[in-house]
Amino acid sequence: MRAHVKRTRVGRYKVDDGSQMLPTCENGHQEMALSDLAEYERRAAAVVLSEAADIGGAEIRFARKALGLTQARLGTLLDVAPETVSRWETGSETMSRVSRLALLAVVQDAPGLARLEKNEPARAAEVLRVHAA
Repeated sequence: MRAHVKRTRVGRYKVDDGSQMLPTCENGHQEMALSDLAEYERRAAAVVLSEAADIGGAEIRFARKALGLTQARLGTLLDVAPETVSRWETGSETMSRVSRLALLAVVQDAPGLARLEKNEPARAAEVLRVHAA
């Protein structure tokens, strides 16, 4: 097992996540399961939604896809029309603060994220960093 820092591009932002230890093969290559990758993406979406000053369509699209949701399903969860989600993602309409917080709540409720935040609140701030791209 070896520490691993995964850099994920979330729209215009990059998130470095060093919260995981990954198994290493005898050749020194680290192995990551698809479920681990999905967890990295959800955490990256959550940190950008909570910390970035400006959220645009690319960040919203990334969060939706990290959750594996269609525009219609996300619209249902946020109580907006699927067309509204489409307009947010294309940039023709700005997402309200209330909708942004609702999306953040949906992302944070995803499995895996709660474990990091509940068990290691101080470490979460240490290992998840947002950088402007």
